[in-house]
Amino acid sequence: MSAHEDPRNDFEGVRVRVAHVRSLGVIGAFLALITMLAAVGFGLVMLFGKALLAAALVTMLWPAVFSAEFTQIVFGTDSVPFLKVFLLLAAGSVVAKMLWPTSWRR
Repeated sequence: MSAHEDPRNDFEGVRVRVAHVRSLGVIGAFLALITMLAAVGFGLVMLFGKALLAAALVTMLWPAVFSAEFTQIVFGTDSVPFLKVFLLLAAGSVVAKMLWPTSWRR
C-alpha cells in the first residue's frame, strides 16, 4: 500500500485549534443556561398549556362569581391562589383522562 492510498495522509497539513472555545467561558455558559431554560419552559407550556390557561381564567373570574366568605372556606384565604387552582385543574385533567372511555378520545 503506497502513501498516496492511505486516507490519513489527506489531513497532514490540517491543524485543529480549539482555543476559541475557552473564550466563551461564563458568557457561553450563561447562553447555554438561557437556552436550556427556554426549552424547559416551552415543554412545560406544551404539557400544561390548557391547565395554565384555565387556571388563569378561573383566578380572574372567581371573585366575580363567588363571595369572599366562600373563597375563605374553599381555599383558606380571601383571594384565589393561582398555584392551588392550577394544581387542582392539572390533577383533574389527569384523572379525567384516566377515567374517560377510549372511544371519547380524539
